[in-house]
Amino acid sequence: MARYQVAILRRPAGWEPTSPGDVPPNMESPRRMLPEAESVFDAVRQAVAFNEREGRKSDGHWAVVVDRETAGRLLAEGRLCTPIGYKVTPIWWPEGWEPTSPRDVPNCVFKAAGGSARAAASYAEAEASVVALNRQCMDRPGSTWYVVVAVENEPVSTSVAFDAGGTETTVESRRLHVLRPEQGTRGNCDHCPAHSMSCAHADWSHQVQTVTAVESRPLRPAGGVA
Repeated sequence: MARYQVAILRRPAGWEPTSPGDVPPNMESPRRMLPEAESVFDAVRQAVAFNEREGRKSDGHWAVVVDRETAGRLLAEGRLCTPIGYKVTPIWWPEGWEPTSPRDVPNCVFKAAGGSARAAASYAEAEASVVALNRQCMDRPGSTWYVVVAVENEPVSTSVAFDAGGTETTVESRRLHVLRPEQGTRGNCDHCPAHSMSCAHADWSHQVQTVTAVESRPLRPAGGVA
């Protein structure tokens, strides 16, 4: 299980962040760590509040969020989670599930096969896109629904392998959070075959998942032309 904490760093001289959720380009070991948070979003709120207070100082401190349970590439203290990225991704519309609003998210979330995520500039932009897309889905019900996912910065793990045929394969696992907007519900599961099971009645604001992406590409032969 992830252990999210806010790390307080020295803010690089001359660095001008564009938002309180930014991460400095060059980071030294943290000066101190705040107590563990319940979730990544609790930690992000702590870090943002700290950075908003420090924002007017030219040579102060800056807060980032790390996961102490996973090794990081940028900080020895843990995997860097901020800045959080937001995407809109399609999921399967569960059998028998009925949304009551375009902000609803079913409890049984399964990524739609072949569906690609769309990056958003902010959570507000991602939610607006989901609402617009799901209104169309409600007008013309099909097999697809859309949700907002928050993606942590550094991957949980990355491995690269090479085979005798000259192919490089990269396997990368990332932790993401399926978000349910404040005005959204779990929808209506009364017509689902599993409507009497506990999954039909669970309430959550975000659901943590780890997804793995595999990418293969041929390596350029030695002495080959670019």
